[in-house]
Amino acid sequence: MYKKIVTPCTIFFFLLSSWSCSIKNKVWIAPDAVTPQENSTDIVAIETISNEIIEFHKIGRGYLKDNEIWGLSGEPQTFEVLKTGNPIVRELPSGQIVKAADGRKMGILRKIKEDKEKVIYEGIPQVRVPLSEIKQVYLRKTNTGMSILASLGVVAGVILGGLGLVAALKESCPFVYSFDGKEFIFDAEPYGGATCQGLQRTEWVELEHLKNDKGIYRVRLTNEVEETQYTDEFKLVVADHDPGVKVAPDENGIMHTFGDPQPPLHAVDQNNRDILPYVAKTDWISWETESDDLANMAGPSTKGELLFEFAKPAGAAMAKVLFNGRNTLWASQMVKRYLELHGQNIASCYAALNRKGMAYEMTKKWNLEEELYQLQIRVETQNGWETRGVFTGGGPFISEDKAYIIDLAGVPGEALRIRLTPPAAFWAINSIAVDYSADNLVQVRYLAAVEALDDSGRDIRAVLNSTDQNYYVMPQKGMRADLAFAVPPRQPGKERTVFAKVGGYYDIHMEALGDPQTTVLSRFLSEPGFAGRYGLDEYLQWKKELEEKNQKK
Repeated sequence: MYKKIVTPCTIFFFLLSSWSCSIKNKVWIAPDAVTPQENSTDIVAIETISNEIIEFHKIGRGYLKDNEIWGLSGEPQTFEVLKTGNPIVRELPSGQIVKAADGRKMGILRKIKEDKEKVIYEGIPQVRVPLSEIKQVYLRKTNTGMSILASLGVVAGVILGGLGLVAALKESCPFVYSFDGKEFIFDAEPYGGATCQGLQRTEWVELEHLKNDKGIYRVRLTNEVEETQYTDEFKLVVADHDPGVKVAPDENGIMHTFGDPQPPLHAVDQNNRDILPYVAKTDWISWETESDDLANMAGPSTKGELLFEFAKPAGAAMAKVLFNGRNTLWASQMVKRYLELHGQNIASCYAALNRKGMAYEMTKKWNLEEELYQLQIRVETQNGWETRGVFTGGGPFISEDKAYIIDLAGVPGEALRIRLTPPAAFWAINSIAVDYSADNLVQVRYLAAVEALDDSGRDIRAVLNSTDQNYYVMPQKGMRADLAFAVPPRQPGKERTVFAKVGGYYDIHMEALGDPQTTVLSRFLSEPGFAGRYGLDEYLQWKKELEEKNQKK
């Protein structure tokens, strides 16, 4: 009975610990997950299912209306507006949408000239794109009360009307905001997946928007979801390095430099389709499982196969891999669905993980083999494919640069070939690159807060100063703490990258849901590939229900 109930239930809590929510500068937020009284949401850009990127102009960001995304997009154009029937046309402000003389809807940038019959404007065309044609949505969320901005965000795999799905998934991680000199910008969401004390972990996340504000770095930590958050440590990590060098942390917080990271020479999927345009650089387009493959995939295994080939200098002993990837929104939705299978047995699952005994170790092994939230880095050697590392997923809110060091012993020739086998619908890969150079010197300094006040004004500096299980606890949505750090001097000629070191865990506020589904849960351990198959079947059913719902509208 122990194996059937306790061991299977620990699987899904453990794989949560591999589901990092760390945010660099891409955050997914659904429009209907934002309360109008507190926030506003602008759609910055969309990616269509044909992989076209449509960016919206700042005077007319995209918005959701009648199952379509509306906005202003394209190059500035001149157009005429007739004065007949438009008595106030000369008073229209910038951004106003008007009907041009030729019937087009245009957003005004500026007035060029006018005469007795017409006004000539420069403007941006209005576009409308059905949700059924949209693959990803990039959003800008501003909390009008505190001028908090969530910069460009991503949702993957949202094909039909799924924009509101994330509203039910926002049970993960505290939010970290960086002050850029003008406003606080949503910059990180650390220790995602640490859903109990046994899964507590520490992350190093880049604060891309953090700026020096009169000698102070200002950071805000908030609880914006229905959970109790326990933050054990919060420090800033200042990395000063040579100009033009990328710095990225590995999972132990060691900073590695990438002076000239090289994209793959070739990249193909299991059907020999070229995926290089998706993974050659960090941008708004990521590789994901093709929709046709999802619908046609049969058999117990749902894993794909991605092959990457890189140039390799003769005699290279190691490679630094710069990986930018995440789990999809559907992968995070499946975490919730997995948890629901445990019903009222959730507390027992947490207890098993906290003990870190046999069930914990078995689950680690299972998680690595199934690759739902971790990907084995298999390298082609003279003895065949060998696992030389593990990529850790993130998301669905982010796509974060992480460094991985790969041993090249036994890798012959002048090519490095890497194979990944992501389960269908669970992964999005933005970029992958390698660098064979030795790490440059990086001056790394850890900064403790010089001021840290919770929302009641209590000084919490000592609580956040070290990992000692003395937690800053935020039990309610809406709680926050403001932290200030003294900016250390920087050597002339050096560039600076700042990270946050944050450790802790959180407890999701959820009710017991009845008896645990032990028969289904036990299959996850006994049948290799069942978890991925179950996840894909759930996805296909969900997609079908969405299609039927949209057809009725």
